[in-house]
Amino acid sequence: MPHAQVYAQCDRLLEAGLLSEVRQPGGRNRRLMSLTEEGAAPRRPVVPLPAWSKPPLAVLGSGWLGIGAGLLFFPAFWGALLPWTVNRADAQGLGVWALALGVGVLGSLAEDDLARIRPARNAVPVVAPALGAALAARASTVDWASGPGAALVALVAGLLVTGVSGRWLLARAAKDV
Repeated sequence: MPHAQVYAQCDRLLEAGLLSEVRQPGGRNRRLMSLTEEGAAPRRPVVPLPAWSKPPLAVLGSGWLGIGAGLLFFPAFWGALLPWTVNRADAQGLGVWALALGVGVLGSLAEDDLARIRPARNAVPVVAPALGAALAARASTVDWASGPGAALVALVAGLLVTGVSGRWLLARAAKDV
């Protein structure tokens, strides 16, 4: 980010009363900024997640995070648990992808504001069908009857339900305002 944009953001935060400024005398006349009490106060969510949605999000995010970490750091063990055969590089690549999904879902849970998680909320309903299409292309090599196959279907379905319900909840909250 160019420094001119940083200073423009600081000026906006100063005007909003979220930052205070002291000019350092002499020399380059530097600006020393610090958060005001209002700026340091916890931000209130615009559209908080409903309480009933938090446990399923925690389970979904933890599932993707755990599988991703396992595949990334222990690909020989966790790769053997996948419902199709993968080599080490494929297992680790899938691990990075699953880890990113888990971090995204858990990050959205921590953010607790449907209005602020727009990129994730819009991406998840697209990621689920894309993952479904990739699995459908490999359908003949996937052991769908296995426990890992059923778990994978549940996790992909969870992504789709999460994305669709997030969009629905935000639309409903906009109507209530």
